[in-house]
Amino acid sequence: MNRLLSALCAIAVFTNISFATTPLKLSIWEKTAIPQDDSVNGLEIGIGTYTPEVKGILCNLIYAKTDDCSGWQHACLITFTELFKGLQTGIINLNSGEISGIQKGFFNKAVSVKGIQVGFINVAENMEGIQLGFINFIKKGPIPIMIIANARF
Repeated sequence: MNRLLSALCAIAVFTNISFATTPLKLSIWEKTAIPQDDSVNGLEIGIGTYTPEVKGILCNLIYAKTDDCSGWQHACLITFTELFKGLQTGIINLNSGEISGIQKGFFNKAVSVKGIQVGFINVAENMEGIQLGFINFIKKGPIPIMIIANARF
């Protein structure tokens, strides 16, 4: 129990959060969770889940979906976000808005990236940073398609 409390305190310090909201959420699928809150400030662990707001760590086995996430979002298969700040990891990472940080996976796609995309295929409409992978596509870049690396600053 002391280790769990220490880990949650470390997450709180790392993400600059308070325990006034949900510090720990255990999710099985979508809304099947304890507690069933729409906002997590700490750690969420599950199989597949949608939580509108996460500040901290979101780690799921199949998929992790959120509208606004700051911290680390990980899923073994697919991650979905709209606004994201931090590290996003999964086989497929999809972002329908803006990401500030790092997307790392086999396939990464975002509307706007400020940071780095690392994967086999990287796709961005707008980019302020670097893409590293086999195929790199920046729609509004000076050279839209490159192999190995692409960048726009």
